[in-house]
Amino acid sequence: MATTEPRPAATQKRYRTLAVVKQEAITRVEKQLEDSVFVWPHLLVREFMAAALMTVVLLVVSLVVDAPLRAHSDPNLTPNPAKAPWYFLGLQEQLHYFPPTVAGVLLPGFTLVGLALLPYVDRNPSRAFEDRKLSISLFTIYAIFFAVTVLAGSFFRGSGWQWVWPWQHIYFDL
Repeated sequence: MATTEPRPAATQKRYRTLAVVKQEAITRVEKQLEDSVFVWPHLLVREFMAAALMTVVLLVVSLVVDAPLRAHSDPNLTPNPAKAPWYFLGLQEQLHYFPPTVAGVLLPGFTLVGLALLPYVDRNPSRAFEDRKLSISLFTIYAIFFAVTVLAGSFFRGSGWQWVWPWQHIYFDL
């Protein structure tokens, strides 16, 4: 069986990515060595030192400051209102208005799928608002909806999950 030897570099055919552009139109800019930024070891050493310093600061703060914890839970006494953590209060607020299947499965599912598909719908690489109105508008609507439901569940829900104005009674604690 005959094997083919690779052709020498001089006889290999070269392909250019920009085949429609004439060679004279392409300008080559050579980077100077002074303009280069080296990642190893300069940048990584700085990042490691910053991470180590942040770890030490967090360790000292966690040893000095106690977490504001409540008393032990009592299974015979349920707090009124029983609220979820802040990141689930939007879902808890939606459960007040919609059936569980819609509020717990369909709305979050469609939201996550829609946000995942958004870069494929709007393929413009620009970050300017004038160029990406669809993506920025849809994400802003999602963020405002999530923020409003979380704030409504945090500050405007009282005992029995009834609507209460914050100046009437505060049912929120940090």
